[in-house]
Amino acid sequence: MMQNKMFWFIMASILLGTLGGYYFPTEMLSISWMGKLFINLLKLIALPLIFSALVSAITSIGNVKRLGSIGIYTISYVLLSVSFAVIIGLVLLNIIKPGVGMPPELILANAAPEHLKPLDFGSFLLTIFPPNIIAAAAKFEIMAIVLFSIAFSIACISVGETAKPVIQFFVGLRNIFVKMIIWLMYLTPVGLFSLLGTAIAEAALQERLMQSIKGMMIFIIVFLFGLFLQILWQFAIIKFVTQKKAKEFTRDTSNAMLTAFITSSSIATLPVALVAAKKQDISDEVARFVLPFATTINLAGTAMYEAVSTLFFCQILGMDLSIFSQIGIFVTSIMAGMGATGIPEGGLVTMVMVLRSANVPTSAIALLLPFDRILDRFRTMTNVWGDLVCAATVDHFTKRKEVKSTYKQKTFFRESAA
Repeated sequence: MMQNKMFWFIMASILLGTLGGYYFPTEMLSISWMGKLFINLLKLIALPLIFSALVSAITSIGNVKRLGSIGIYTISYVLLSVSFAVIIGLVLLNIIKPGVGMPPELILANAAPEHLKPLDFGSFLLTIFPPNIIAAAAKFEIMAIVLFSIAFSIACISVGETAKPVIQFFVGLRNIFVKMIIWLMYLTPVGLFSLLGTAIAEAALQERLMQSIKGMMIFIIVFLFGLFLQILWQFAIIKFVTQKKAKEFTRDTSNAMLTAFITSSSIATLPVALVAAKKQDISDEVARFVLPFATTINLAGTAMYEAVSTLFFCQILGMDLSIFSQIGIFVTSIMAGMGATGIPEGGLVTMVMVLRSANVPTSAIALLLPFDRILDRFRTMTNVWGDLVCAATVDHFTKRKEVKSTYKQKTFFRESAA
């Protein structure tokens, strides 16, 4: 009953936020702190939740062999998903070529934003393997936390009996954070009202956001179409591979998708995604491992964005890229997308790595800045959808493997008895 009421509260907050941002932009900007506070609270819980959820999930599996099975399914799906996303984006840009004919001065006349720093492969490795895990947590370096929690959990399993008190502590810690999440969800309508209203208010007050040229609009439409195709093939996975009821899956995951769109953060959406997985009867051990892990590396929408943006800039500059150069963009975009974390606009920093691989001036990013906050919402929604499809797919194959294993054991015992 309360879930139905919350749905209508959220719908009302979206309507009021839209009207408020359009008709009262100045007033909405004055209460932008409410939305920022809501995201801060989500992030405050998300980081310890990721650690405690991964530790409790991995250790509950009980043995390294079973962990390897779930891990292999997850990593395989993530690589497939991100690769498909980048391929879709590159194919669409090569066919439609929205940047051809646009003046190069749009890129060359802009100065690179000072807060964006180049991220080479060595810097990326140093980020995910920091010397101080506490400092990494303070900087919100999620990949470092995930890798540390996985290593910590495997060590707990390997130690055996003496590690049980530690495991129980993290199970209790996870349950505490789940309760805090439930409390925080009651503030969702207020947070969404402020976040959406502020976004619309900024769009209304920034004239350059509304002044767009034909090529830029085509690029945005092509990118959004690419995200649609990414969601579409994953929808087919749900329907034909996992054999779940696609309409029910879409309905049960709608709150997570909505939260992702409004917050622009897959990490902030993680608590809601866990609830959606539970509604779909995805096993707890799979959901608590796959979703936190996939949230940090399954950023297919971000990888597509970085690939198409780089090729778009190359078209504006008149650079005719060979197939080998585009393969380089393909590989680098996958690495950058997987390292962009799940926070708003995280892809802007890692995009520098992709641009440098194609010898595109980093100042080109300035061309996307007026539109990035809007596009970020769509690619985050795509990322979260992919995480949930990943969890459902891994759960399907894990259960199917268990059924086959049980059948083989029964057959063996019957033949032995005979």
